[in-house]
Amino acid sequence: AALDYIETHFQEPGLSVEMVARCQGISPRYLQRLMASSGSSFTGHVNELRLQRALKLLTESSASARLISDIALEVGFSDVSHFNRLFRARFGDSPRGVRCARRDPS
Repeated sequence: AALDYIETHFQEPGLSVEMVARCQGISPRYLQRLMASSGSSFTGHVNELRLQRALKLLTESSASARLISDIALEVGFSDVSHFNRLFRARFGDSPRGVRCARRDPS
């Protein structure tokens, strides 16, 4: 149930362990332990959902006119430079690089 809640609300910038735990009626520490037992931290799971959504938005042709910073904010990142670092670490290229590669597949 906690994972479902996270998947529904991951785009909210203020999403926190405390918020999810409160909504699920469990302690934040218990939620963290549950997440760790599934092989991911709370923050890692939320960031992965956000990055996957950002990748999808960046590679959609309809989103080509949107600013990368707007996409970062839409998926729940409040700091664009943090988003850029996580994106590059996860996908091996910058958001701009991914977008340009999508436009020019040669």
